[in-house]
Amino acid sequence: MRALKIVMCGIVAMCFAVVAMAEQREVIVECEWGPISATIDVPAEGSDTAVLIIAGSGPTDRNGNSAAGLSTFSYKMLGEALAERGYAVMRYDKRAIGLSPIPVEDVPDLVFEDYIDDARTCVEFLRKEGYKRVVVAGHSEGGLIALALAAEEECCLDGAVLLCSPGYNMAEILNFQLSQQLVPTHMALMVKSSKIINTLKAGNMVPVEDIPNELLGLFHPTVQPFLISNMQYEPAELAAKCRVPMLIVSGGRDIQVSVSNGTRIHGANPAAEHRIFENMTHVLKDADTSDRIAQLMGIYTNANLAITEDLAPTITEFLNNIK
Repeated sequence: MRALKIVMCGIVAMCFAVVAMAEQREVIVECEWGPISATIDVPAEGSDTAVLIIAGSGPTDRNGNSAAGLSTFSYKMLGEALAERGYAVMRYDKRAIGLSPIPVEDVPDLVFEDYIDDARTCVEFLRKEGYKRVVVAGHSEGGLIALALAAEEECCLDGAVLLCSPGYNMAEILNFQLSQQLVPTHMALMVKSSKIINTLKAGNMVPVEDIPNELLGLFHPTVQPFLISNMQYEPAELAAKCRVPMLIVSGGRDIQVSVSNGTRIHGANPAAEHRIFENMTHVLKDADTSDRIAQLMGIYTNANLAITEDLAPTITEFLNNIK
């Protein structure tokens, strides 16, 4: 009989969980260039605080997936987990991604400031929706966007969460990532890539004929305006200007943005909190290896793998402490 009671209690708990599940709303944020398509996870009991998740680099959509082979649903999982803990969460398709399209001919003109403007517009949208507090949670390159917003003199935020975010300039990060793949077996290619990066950081375009075929996907002239604009932002300098509460999250098994990046941001803003999850990868999920190929094949493409267990509770604790 006792065993039966335990089972029955479990069934009741499951039913209650279903009732308490957050509602998902599909919304459109109107911009001068067109519509931003987004999803808001709203707690059943409502919330006066909203979290805006800003996606990472490349064609990454509101769910944390991309046409480049990324299938994680990490943002969706995080948004739902935070909503279950009482906070509204908005996830959006970046400009030119998913259901936020722009004309193909306009893509080469995109610069980093465009994405900062769009994130600011989404924050303003959430304010108009009635949320008293708005916090951004930027992942990877989205963390640099979050830092840029938080560092503005007329800051529109109440807090910032940086998830596996760069602490070094884009030029330094590209050099580091390429060195991991090209040194020591492809030194000539590494030298050429460093020359290209230095030229872009100085604000100059590189002719297509000067780019080796192996590097053309990364440095094609159509993406150079974006790279040049991104390289003008120094994460540590931005962090030092931030006056809002900040949570920095790093993954010990992150093969793209090492823990040292979070440490550098924390050094520039000691008032921030820096949490390190030893087994977390760049896509906010745990792995038992730091091997690049193993992660790409087993973690980056595993849509069913849950996000790091303590990630949502840690962010929730941070949100709870924002006055």
